[in-house]
Amino acid sequence: MKRRKFVKVVGAAGAGSSLLAVPASADPLVSTTDDLNLRPEPPSPLVAHCKRILEQNLLREGEIFVVATPMVFDHDYLLALLTAAGEIGASGAHMAVFPRINSAGQYESSLSAWHWNTYAEADLLITSNLGNDIGLPGASTAYGNKVGNHPYRTDFEAINRPGHKTRWLALGYDIPRQQRYFPTAERRERTLRGAQLLDETRGELRVVSDAGSDWRCSMEGRPGHAQYGIADMAGRWDNFGYGCVACGPIEDSAEGVLVLQPGDIIPDLHPQVLEETVTLNWEGGYVTSVEGGRRAQELGMLLSVYNDREAFGISHFGWGTHERTELGEPGDVGHFHHNKEGSLFYSLGMNFGHGLGGAGAGYSGLGYSSRIAPNHTHFTMFGCDVYVAGDRVIESGRVSPEAGGRM
Repeated sequence: MKRRKFVKVVGAAGAGSSLLAVPASADPLVSTTDDLNLRPEPPSPLVAHCKRILEQNLLREGEIFVVATPMVFDHDYLLALLTAAGEIGASGAHMAVFPRINSAGQYESSLSAWHWNTYAEADLLITSNLGNDIGLPGASTAYGNKVGNHPYRTDFEAINRPGHKTRWLALGYDIPRQQRYFPTAERRERTLRGAQLLDETRGELRVVSDAGSDWRCSMEGRPGHAQYGIADMAGRWDNFGYGCVACGPIEDSAEGVLVLQPGDIIPDLHPQVLEETVTLNWEGGYVTSVEGGRRAQELGMLLSVYNDREAFGISHFGWGTHERTELGEPGDVGHFHHNKEGSLFYSLGMNFGHGLGGAGAGYSGLGYSSRIAPNHTHFTMFGCDVYVAGDRVIESGRVSPEAGGRM
């Protein structure tokens, strides 16, 4: 790779600046062009990896590319990502969003309408928390929030909707996991097939299991949602490396019972993998009781601490389509529980503002879901049957081809 050549003496570096890591010049607060040119090039394999991601998300010559991170980020990765974008011929910027610091010395989000107006001008937007080891506020608002000056309910919906130009990818995971989870055309096609099934049906969903689960919900009027890890259509948002089909059920429609078994997962409990049965009873869209032993008590306490009935309400429901996710280390749980092929993943609480969805946004978004809650609490079940409008599309955790399973 040719070394980039900076042309002039470049300005002062303040405390904490990455420029302080370059070789010192005569004045320790001044960085010269020679100093900058001595900075190490990003490794070619990392640039190639990032370029593959950008090309998969359809970045083209002349497009505007924005990558937004907190002010603490993975310098090597970001340098490789920007180098790859430059090689493609895109233009744009890295925005390192710094937080406000309140009178108690705590970090608070400083995101404003200016940030979202800038994001909305990008052809490809990547938001990432890579390297943010100290937990600074992120570079995008949460699902239900709005700071932008747009007519949509949330900032998320302002971009993740039919008719908008921006393709938006949330990029996470370390390099080994990125390589393991890397999106494929085959997984994309399967996952879209499952989302299209839900989108075309928009009817009753039913879950049953040998353990005694018998649960129903309705997604009437709600779109099918696909996450295959690529933002390859205008108005589409996705999480890198994901593979799942989902929907935001009608908020008061969930009824019945779900019986979680040993091996099922509640990520917000510790340990996260259950070793005993937890039974959730539902009525009118809410969990009305949690039955079982110690783990059931822990889940009940976790939800009760919010002191809000909406924390017990259905948020989203779906199933995984990812054939390469695995559960080997604690850091694997987040991806595994959400995407494992044949797993059923649920959330309780917030589903407001998760993108408007539908075919016009590449089947990305939950539509006009409306539950506002202080939590978004996931749990995952394995080995169940799922019926869509009366037709069984998952049997004992095996996903049929029409629902996104492998042939």
